[in-house]
Amino acid sequence: MEKIMVLGIGNRLMMDDGIGIYLIEQLSKLNRTSHVTFLIGESDIDYCMDQIKKATFVIIVDAVFSGKKPGEITVYPLANLHECQTLDLSAHNFHLFQSLYQQKESIKGYLIGVEPYEIRFHIGLSKTLREKWKTILQDVSQIIDRLIAKI
Repeated sequence: MEKIMVLGIGNRLMMDDGIGIYLIEQLSKLNRTSHVTFLIGESDIDYCMDQIKKATFVIIVDAVFSGKKPGEITVYPLANLHECQTLDLSAHNFHLFQSLYQQKESIKGYLIGVEPYEIRFHIGLSKTLREKWKTILQDVSQIIDRLIAKI
């Protein structure tokens, strides 16, 4: 059986950059599947990589500027992230995805990117993403279920 990890990364102190953390906190409460581990990695790249290495399949949830409307979701295969020149990945994410790409033969998975509205120093999501919270949560949950079903 696959060792599946769903990892939320970001920074709670930077508004919408924390969306991955907030989603994983909520999804872990709803999860009833024993073979899926939900983990919050925040922006600690070393910790994230140590945990990811324990999994055979990883789904990362994070804020990603991709030019879409705030709250829209895009799914990227981890093996192809080096080709996504249009993504605005923060410094902590860039290093994490570089490390994952270097280990693409042993670590399989996806990045679920949620388009942020605002990233600046402030705790909590922007009003724009708070208003879309239920839809974002439901959509990310369904995407995770579909990705896991493909394994």
